[in-house]
Amino acid sequence: MHALELQDITVSSAASSTPIIDNFSLQVEAGECVVLCGESGCGKTTITRVINGLVPEFYDTLALSGDVKHFGNSIKEQTISDVAKNVGSVFQNPKSQFFNLDTSNELIFGCENLNLDREEILKRAEQTIAGLNLKNLVNRNIFELSGGEKQRIACGSIISMRPKILLLDEPTANLDYESIEILKEMLLNLKSLGYTIVLSEHRLYWLEDLADRFIYLQSGKQLGTYTFNELYHKSEQELSEMGLRSMNVAALFENLNWITERKRWELCKLNDKKNTQKSLEITLEDVSVAYQNTPVFQLPKLSFSGGSIIGIVGENGAGKTTFINTLLGFMKHQGTIRENQTVLKKKALNKGGFMVMQDVNQQLFSNTLMNEVLLGTDASKEQAQELLEKLGLASLEERHPASLSGGEKQRVAVASALLSNKRMIVFDEPTSGLDRKSLEQFCAEIKELSSPDNLIFIVTHDIEVIFQLVDFILPCSKYKE
Repeated sequence: MHALELQDITVSSAASSTPIIDNFSLQVEAGECVVLCGESGCGKTTITRVINGLVPEFYDTLALSGDVKHFGNSIKEQTISDVAKNVGSVFQNPKSQFFNLDTSNELIFGCENLNLDREEILKRAEQTIAGLNLKNLVNRNIFELSGGEKQRIACGSIISMRPKILLLDEPTANLDYESIEILKEMLLNLKSLGYTIVLSEHRLYWLEDLADRFIYLQSGKQLGTYTFNELYHKSEQELSEMGLRSMNVAALFENLNWITERKRWELCKLNDKKNTQKSLEITLEDVSVAYQNTPVFQLPKLSFSGGSIIGIVGENGAGKTTFINTLLGFMKHQGTIRENQTVLKKKALNKGGFMVMQDVNQQLFSNTLMNEVLLGTDASKEQAQELLEKLGLASLEERHPASLSGGEKQRVAVASALLSNKRMIVFDEPTSGLDRKSLEQFCAEIKELSSPDNLIFIVTHDIEVIFQLVDFILPCSKYKE
């Protein structure tokens, strides 16, 4: 008996004649880890939603044929409560699955819904906190956490329930290198205990020794099955043609660690830009930010020259998002921020900046993709269409933004930023949901956007983006007296 079996699954929508998932079958054994991979929109997330019953139970506009079995039991014969006992899901956007205001109650919420004894709930919570190294995140306001910290709490809340099948949709999207290693160790432990793990991922390099199989999808169809070594030994050209990210980034991490371990809150040059006439300079002097009387950072002096692309890096909770919120006038700060010789107050900082948020769902407002990218800009429809064509979104311009995949939503937000014509443009984890093709296209577009009249900041844990795109690195670190 298989732990998980999908039999001839087809998922379709009345909005399209092409199936989202086309006759997909899969068998997964207990203790096996399977990875769904492929370009954005290929159907990875939809398959996870079929496995946990969200399609068609929640996404009732989608039609489903075929069958899903958990340990031999058809999902058609199970209640949602039955499914929840066997299948735990960590979504790409962890905020969408939170039910509490504080982290401690969130970690035990699922166990309470399973009606477990108090002693068992507390025991599981303690084990999860220790196993995921969450001690510094307990008794915290969830809305004060960084994106990566929220991801870790979401993982913890599901793992506390001890589901036999664990689904994770882009679990490393907002995690730093250390957190990814912690996640991997946790999953290896769960796998050794017989848990069945299904991952949807773009970043594949960290899955060595964990993944048993990689299921390669294209346009809703399964085109191949690979081991880690088979993918690792493919050339970069082959991986690129498949739309898969690089499998060998160890040397890049070594270079980044060498920089960030020695320089904290200092601007470190990676690339030289030639023939750049600097007409813009942003300078921070004695700028400090505190949250609830706790210092986040204190910067004596820091300057950025126009035409630069700056990567903001550091561990989860180091102050990266707080720093860019300060630049854009969203945070109260002490000290002075100048544009050339002009002191910028909050209103001027707001007016001069554009931010692509870590959770792009928070900034999608219009009823069509085209209306969304034109919102608040002076760009023409022709300019927008040309950009959407470059970003691979031209065929979706009449779609509602909420109906797009995570990677497609991310590209919509990127398109809005490219059309905004602001002096300071900030991207907060812009490539977390992007496949290789979209990542490379993003880098190309940002380079084209960069000019002496603007500054571009990239807050990221994505090692490929750092070394493909940025000119300078600003390593952030948690405040120490």
